Amino acid sequence: MSRSIETDRSSFLEVLLKLIPSEVIAVHVFIQGVMPRVFWPTFVVFLLLVGITPLYLYWAMGVRSRPQLTVSTLSLVVWIYALGQGPFRFMRAPWWEPWYGSVLLALWTLVPPMFLTRTEPQPAPRVAPKIRTRKR
Repeated sequence: MSRSIETDRSSFLEVLLKLIPSEVIAVHVFIQGVMPRVFWPTFVVFLLLVGITPLYLYWAMGVRSRPQLTVSTLSLVVWIYALGQGPFRFMRAPWWEPWYGSVLLALWTLVPPMFLTRTEPQPAPRVAPKIRTRKR
C-alpha cells in the first residue's frame, strides 16, 4: 500500500491509515522500551524521530505532498503525547494527564483526514439524449 494520498480515490479510512506513521511509532515504542528513563536522551531521540519522519516518508514511502508530510509528522507527536512517552513522560499536571492524550488523539484522528480528502465538486456528466429511430 502506497503512503501517498490520492484524493480522488482514497476513502476516509484509507487516508487515516496513510497519515499514521506506524513504522516510526513502532521504532519509538521499541526505543522507549530499552532506553533509561532520563529526560535528555529521551528528548534527543524524540527530536530525531520527529526529524526523520518526513524524510522517511518522502524517500522510503514516496510521499510527495507537503500537507501529508506535515500532518503525518504531527501525528507522530500526537501519538507519543497520547502514549505518555518520550519527553511527555516527564510532564506533570496541568500539562499532561492521561485523558488529555486520549481526547487529543481522538480529535486528531478525526480532523486532519477531513481536510486532506476534500476535492472540488465535479459537475455531473452530461448525457446525450437518446435519439429514437423508426423501425421500417
